[in-house]
Amino acid sequence: MTLPRRIVFASNNSAKTVDVAKFFKLYGIELVNYRELMPEQAFPPETTDDQALNARIKAQFIHDFLPTEYVLADDSGMFLRAFPERFGLTTAREFKALGLATVVAENQYVQDLYGADDDRSAYLAAIFVLITPDQDILTVEGHGGVAISPENRGQFGKGLDTIFLTETGKTIAELTTAEQLNYHHRGRATKRLLAKLQGQDIIWQANGHDLTQEVGIIYGVLNVSPESFYNGEHVGGVAISLAQAVQQLADGADVIEVGGQTTRPGFVPLTPEAEIERIVPVIQGIKKAHPYAVVAVDTYKYEVMVAAIEAGADIINDVNGFTDDPRKLSLMATTTAGLLTMFNPRDHELSADIAVDMMAWFTENLASLEAAGIQRERIALDPGVGYSKNSDVYQDLAMMRAVGDLKSFNRPIMTAVSNKGWAKFLFELPKDERADLSLVAATEMYRLGAKVLRVHDVKSARQMTSFVELLKNAR
Repeated sequence: MTLPRRIVFASNNSAKTVDVAKFFKLYGIELVNYRELMPEQAFPPETTDDQALNARIKAQFIHDFLPTEYVLADDSGMFLRAFPERFGLTTAREFKALGLATVVAENQYVQDLYGADDDRSAYLAAIFVLITPDQDILTVEGHGGVAISPENRGQFGKGLDTIFLTETGKTIAELTTAEQLNYHHRGRATKRLLAKLQGQDIIWQANGHDLTQEVGIIYGVLNVSPESFYNGEHVGGVAISLAQAVQQLADGADVIEVGGQTTRPGFVPLTPEAEIERIVPVIQGIKKAHPYAVVAVDTYKYEVMVAAIEAGADIINDVNGFTDDPRKLSLMATTTAGLLTMFNPRDHELSADIAVDMMAWFTENLASLEAAGIQRERIALDPGVGYSKNSDVYQDLAMMRAVGDLKSFNRPIMTAVSNKGWAKFLFELPKDERADLSLVAATEMYRLGAKVLRVHDVKSARQMTSFVELLKNAR
């Protein structure tokens, strides 16, 4: 579906209109306040304690007057873990009742609520309801921020943006508008709404996290294996790994994947105990420093999966697809962790058409996972680029070309082409000179539909996906 050129915003709040409009502008959509079209029309007060219903009532009220327009309404709130009975969808009303007349006063009031040992976990939530000219009603929710900052920081935001920390370690107000699209509650709601409008709203559920792919899911690789094909010689201790993880989050990673066992061609398996010793301190360290970071673990061993999940891992990436050991299926069925299941050509007899083989394998694999009680929404797919038999680069290319076929499963698709051996075989590039070609390959895979990018260079990947999406919708 083609995106509309104009959306009417059903709100009396001028500041909110400006805040929401900046995100739609990135997609070439003009957001106009209804008062520009109906300056004399009074607006009904909020009367319910349900965010979605509040937004729907507002949208429907204006749409009744402007039935040929796309009409959007928003209902937002602040949620503080330490004070669950306060704020929420009545945040604005509570501030007003307290007599807080300025943004500075509101922010200071929130910060003063906290003692030194209080849990500062918090988020902002936005519910968007859009009513189309065809009377279709679309509802989405976006969350932004993860904690309250003890000080105001940043110049690119309004209201509470200066005190809400994001997964990057920066406040919302320290991020540019293009960056806020990925971390602001209304930015995330905008992405999800437009994806839903185009029938592309796919969610990967992982241990309470909803990963959405409107601007890609950047999956940062954190090797803690000295045997790794790419940067094993640079692997250091836990402190170095944690610093790398923090930098990846700051650069825009949605997921940090910890890997303690290389699966390069000819690899020597570690014992489960040795692999656990490598990865668990890193998982725990990331979760302690960034409790809301999404952490994945790359392992094919059952015992390591158990230890990783107990340590706080949110996603398990199994190059064997989880079906080689029945204990894995039982384990994953009893958790809420996300699964990344991979087609591994090394373990299969292949026909002349690897795309057909891949589709058949995923059909069977997904059926097995779901039959074990694993919800489909928790599963993402990896076509296994780099795992071709005998390092057959042309087999890798065939898998890369067939990525688009996997979209029929309606699940997130990973592309893991970063710094792989095909660059060496095709162009004789050493591993430290493959970054540019890796980004080119990732861009093409992304355009074909592989929206989960497993990368070593997080910053470039995030910039690429943001640019591709903005370019796609530019007018």
